[in-house]
Amino acid sequence: MRRAIVPALAVLAVAGLIAFEALTAGSGNAARPAPPLPSAVLQPPRATLAKLRGRAALVDFWASWCDPCRREAPELERLDRSLHGAARLVGVDYTDGESPARAYLRRYGWTFPVLSDPNGVYGSRYGIDGLPTAFVLDPHGRIVRVLRGPQTVGSLRAAVNPYLTHPKVL
Repeated sequence: MRRAIVPALAVLAVAGLIAFEALTAGSGNAARPAPPLPSAVLQPPRATLAKLRGRAALVDFWASWCDPCRREAPELERLDRSLHGAARLVGVDYTDGESPARAYLRRYGWTFPVLSDPNGVYGSRYGIDGLPTAFVLDPHGRIVRVLRGPQTVGSLRAAVNPYLTHPKVL
């Protein structure tokens, strides 16, 4: 009997590790406090971590020169219009010039707050390794998910929804 229990426990332990890895895959790091946001505003209002607290938020790093960002841009505006205040969306223009960034905002008709990180200082603090990259923040201002590459409204909603205080809104 003892011989059968040891292999069974080993199988259960391995299965548990596999399940844990599957559940946490793609979530980026464990929840960690979000670094500060840039203070330079391309499109008001100015967003700060303090102003974002209390609701889930999505901080999306992008650049006008980034082809995948251009594919994602209409999705971000559609997401923002569908949130109805249940979560907040903030764009961060990463290593871009002001003129191309403003042209990008006009082209895609963004209405949500957009900040500027022209030297990449804030992106480095967030750990940007490609664009676009979106960070899901819980209502306490902790990064709980990292989304790399262009997203859709559906994938963005799915990432933010678990952290909403009123999830039925989305």
